[in-house]
Amino acid sequence: MSKLREPDVETLITSDVFPAISTKMNVEITANKYYKALLNKEKEIHRNGMHSFHRYFGKLIPAIPGFAIKNFTKEGDYVLDSFSGSGTSLLEAKNLNRNAFGVDINPLATFISKVKTTKIDRKIVEQTWEKLQKKIDTDKSKLSTKSEFYCINIDHWFKDFAKKDLLRLRKNILELPEGDVRDFFLASFSAFLRGVSNADPRHVFPGYSKRLRKLDAEGKRKIDVKASFTRTIKRRLDYLDALPVNRAKIKAIEGDSRDLPKEIRGIDLIVVNPPYISSIRYLETLKIEMGWLGFIGNQKEYLSLDTKLVGTERFYKKDLEDTMLTGFPKLDKQIFQLKRDGQHKMAKVVSQYFNDMRKSMSEMNRVLKKNGHLVMKISDSTVRNEKIKTHEHFLQIAEDLNLKSIACFKDSFDENSRSLLTSRNSYSGIMNHDWILIFRKEE
Repeated sequence: MSKLREPDVETLITSDVFPAISTKMNVEITANKYYKALLNKEKEIHRNGMHSFHRYFGKLIPAIPGFAIKNFTKEGDYVLDSFSGSGTSLLEAKNLNRNAFGVDINPLATFISKVKTTKIDRKIVEQTWEKLQKKIDTDKSKLSTKSEFYCINIDHWFKDFAKKDLLRLRKNILELPEGDVRDFFLASFSAFLRGVSNADPRHVFPGYSKRLRKLDAEGKRKIDVKASFTRTIKRRLDYLDALPVNRAKIKAIEGDSRDLPKEIRGIDLIVVNPPYISSIRYLETLKIEMGWLGFIGNQKEYLSLDTKLVGTERFYKKDLEDTMLTGFPKLDKQIFQLKRDGQHKMAKVVSQYFNDMRKSMSEMNRVLKKNGHLVMKISDSTVRNEKIKTHEHFLQIAEDLNLKSIACFKDSFDENSRSLLTSRNSYSGIMNHDWILIFRKEE
């Protein structure tokens, strides 16, 4: 498939999407409708089951990178997602035989991305699983969580019998030879942890809810670690079958979008879903899994990583004295209004977010090829009654970087989708749509 560049009016009026469109229609509006129609068609396609390997709140729906990759690249091109999360863009690139880099500051997210895009022989995994089960069944070692790893309030999150079974399972997985097969089992272990814990799976953030407490008190909740993990493995073996065999080179890198690794260059397409202002506290949603897998060793490491995220709200009193301007008059006025209202922390959150995103978009522009495309999904936010039009500020940053805007349209949420968090905390408002921004690098 050849690359699809910015369509002219003639292309649009002869396309299958708009066969009878008037040449007098505004080109910008026409392009928005054209790309929106293509994205909506992509949403109708059944996705690779590997996308469901590991729960990850707020992740990108596969149709967006699928749409962008199909329409702005050809096989063998390079794709980048510099906020790659659990690897949705990387998996779509793998499925479509494109090379891809994924960058995320969260080490667990990078690990999940790597596992989801690595093809392994199913028979080898099945043989390893048979041996692993026998080892677990005969393992009589006494284990303690005190020196094994960090998991804050582990006795709160896990019942004693479940904790013992999990420790034995974890120990035997870690004793497997290092490599893709062991990583597959570790990622599967991380994926099923929440289901055998006291954290309510219906909640975004870990919490022992009244619902679960009631079920436990009535003896209606059954936790069987071995049976649950067996189901987890069987399901993910089927996901492995769906992963294609091709020459696509996929690399997930633990790194910072504001300072991309030097090896990333010559990118044909960037697809990103940056964090939203005051939305999901990503680390908190995964803190149990990160501890059990050893990606955080103590509370200090957890807090340190949280301060480094784009969109962080982890600020201390001394940090609030340094609230920098963004260069956007309307936005800076809103930041000053937040400070006048005594919302010094939220003023800092908004200021820091846009200054960080300017750095991130500058890095995207640096590694993008001439005539390459950038596709962004983002939502506006409401911060303490201040409506922050995030997408408009991103359009301005892109213009400052000489990235030409070729489309900007609303993408409504699927109300039946469980993967989307439309209701955020009390001061961020409720989302019912995102904005899809499409740019082309002119120089």
